Amino acid sequence: MQNQPATQTQTLSDWAADSSAQLTITAPSIDAAIGRSLQAVLNVARGAGVDAGPASADAESISAPIRGQGDSYGEALYELANDLLAQLDANGSGLTTARLDGVLATDDGGYTAWGSVLGEASGERPPVSLSIAGTPAVTQTDDGQTTVDVRLVRS
Repeated sequence: MQNQPATQTQTLSDWAADSSAQLTITAPSIDAAIGRSLQAVLNVARGAGVDAGPASADAESISAPIRGQGDSYGEALYELANDLLAQLDANGSGLTTARLDGVLATDDGGYTAWGSVLGEASGERPPVSLSIAGTPAVTQTDDGQTTVDVRLVRS
């Protein structure tokens, strides 16, 4: 039996009447799923659409650090995504690339994750005021395939 290639998908549901939408990311590993989730949250907040890729490295002049910690992958992602949105608010919509540098298990059974948001410090507020509604759900299969569900709310 041949190994099937790992699936990578990202979808954003239509915005509901309560201004929420479901972002679903599937990737071959937890690191890839969290990294893709961060990039998708950044894209939606910038009004670029969930499928927009990161900008070229030539366009990057600043690197703003982001960090998350929690008892689960979902809690660490929640903190990372909120830190990303805070950096976007502080530095402007010229931030175009989210990068996950690492995820580590902590001694107390939780997780710490860190990375950065890259781009130009434009000072312009992002076109979409976005927040994360609750802790993202993270599920993994035995082969590492990971699905992340994030509830986004715009205001």
